[in-house]
Amino acid sequence: MHRSDLGFSAVMNHDGFIDLTDLLFVYNDGKNFNSGYIDSDVNGDNITDLSDLIITHNNSVDFVAKFTP
Repeated sequence: MHRSDLGFSAVMNHDGFIDLTDLLFVYNDGKNFNSGYIDSDVNGDNITDLSDLIITHNNSVDFVAKFTP
């Protein structure tokens, strides 16, 4: 799967920026083996794991943000 196929995701707290807060949210859910239809399951495989954390991290270092008028 190409990165552009996923779009930009992983804004857990809905503030428009992917930052440390979002990384910690995904990390904590992964550490607790959370699964199901949850926000921290960024890639949609019904479990929060390292792949979700990597996607969130990559989007955070690219300074992904949502800009609205």
